[in-house]
Amino acid sequence: MMTLQAFVLGVVQGLTEFLPVSSSGHLILVPRLLHWPDQGLAFDAILHLGTLMAVLLFFRYELFEIVKNSVMMILKGRWEDLNRDVGIKILIGSIPAAVAGKLLDDFIETHVRSGVLVASMLIIFAILLWLADRYSEQVKKQIKQIEMLGWKEVLVIGCAQAVALIPGVSRSGMTITAGLFSKLDRELAIRFSFLLSAPITAGAGGLKLLQLLHKGIPTGGVSYLVIGFLASMLSGILAIKILLRLVRSHTFDLFVFYRIGLGIFILILFLG
Repeated sequence: MMTLQAFVLGVVQGLTEFLPVSSSGHLILVPRLLHWPDQGLAFDAILHLGTLMAVLLFFRYELFEIVKNSVMMILKGRWEDLNRDVGIKILIGSIPAAVAGKLLDDFIETHVRSGVLVASMLIIFAILLWLADRYSEQVKKQIKQIEMLGWKEVLVIGCAQAVALIPGVSRSGMTITAGLFSKLDRELAIRFSFLLSAPITAGAGGLKLLQLLHKGIPTGGVSYLVIGFLASMLSGILAIKILLRLVRSHTFDLFVFYRIGLGIFILILFLG
């Protein structure tokens, strides 16, 4: 692996993990376009840990409060607060993707990575995001706090995260879409999407890291892993800032048009 490859793939992962444009689709496409060899399991694990660190750093104060409140609720037996506990909602919302990942990860890795499928998912779920955004604009009473989310909304968004295991769908794009259809306002849909990513990203990265430790780190590969981790983490923080700031005054149309354009480009590339 080259230093440039490690840096570029780290930036691609960091940006596209949080922007609703599909990180898996880009990580399949970019190496093929640039004729780079497969980056391997070790590098994939480090990229996931880089984006996890981005979430932990950006939302560090919010996550600390969430964990503290959940622990205090359990220790004091305040079960009447269960319906408003953000930590419990994040954990419950993570279950569908965790189960789907455990059951289908190997199948998806080996059978669901074609360029045509990625392109189709980019286009189809771009249209769904556009429809959800238009629907959100018509909702008169939006949900603006995670504490106000009902279990139905939590499970709908959690199941949407499971669908995003398919390359080209986009984890953030799918959960934001489900959030908008569940009457969350744009900013809350994004924040809940990012917070919901922490347990899944930690689990996926942790499993890959265990596999890496079992097989051993490739000789001479530590510097590339460090570059990929830092690039993924820093670009991830940038992507979170960009998206949260953007939606305060804009729709998701920019990402919708980008996804459709990219999907058409991939179809031409693979079918032409």
